[in-house]
Amino acid sequence: MKIVRYIGASGPQFGIVENGVVSDLEGSPLSNPSKGREVGSLDSLKLAAPCTPGKIIAMGINFPGATGLTKTMKEPLVFLKAGTSVCGPQDDIISPFGNLNIWGECELAVVVGKRLRNVNEAEARNGILGFTAANDVSADNIEDWDHHLARSKSADTFCPLGPWIDTEYSPLNRVIEGFQNGELIRRGNSDERIWRDTHAIAWLSTWMTLEPWDVLLTGAPTRVVPRRYLKEGDEFVVRVDGLGELRNRFREKRS
Repeated sequence: MKIVRYIGASGPQFGIVENGVVSDLEGSPLSNPSKGREVGSLDSLKLAAPCTPGKIIAMGINFPGATGLTKTMKEPLVFLKAGTSVCGPQDDIISPFGNLNIWGECELAVVVGKRLRNVNEAEARNGILGFTAANDVSADNIEDWDHHLARSKSADTFCPLGPWIDTEYSPLNRVIEGFQNGELIRRGNSDERIWRDTHAIAWLSTWMTLEPWDVLLTGAPTRVVPRRYLKEGDEFVVRVDGLGELRNRFREKRS
């Protein structure tokens, strides 16, 4: 099942996508959802982010060749992005920082469907609602004083998600790509990831309770060209095999 949120007359509404057509989702998207009335084609609707996570846990250094990778790493490196950094697949990424370089990072994201605490990998797998595409938008860490990356990673609109959550998706052998103005910036395969979804979730749950709708960003593949910074009007596209495209334009905040 592919779950979206579209902007309806009363605000964001959950829907189900089948063959490019959106129908209302009846019941809870977390438990026995069903398809209701047809709303319209996916292309005709304004989409919101498919979920509103309480927290976003992001994995760094999760692909071979990533900066900082060492042979002695024994556990994932993670940081947090604010839930308020989420925006939808058709929203602008807006930088509040007039003097900082900004860039995009294409990632496969996991959406949690159950409360998870001290779980094993089998329980972690059962606790995954589905998968979506994500853009871990980032800003320069000026003078390296933002030790926990709060400012660099958590500004409003710095975590586009979408276009949908696929509850039946297999994350195996999936190509993950990022494009800036049509130029391929990053490319990798999900099988190259050092820490896999269930391992990371089980490990996280030993010290952090995960709640329904929390999102895990599983890391960006390495660059295939030198880093490109976003400029006014640039389009960044995240393309994850089987999960569609996540397209957002970059804007400088106007005073």
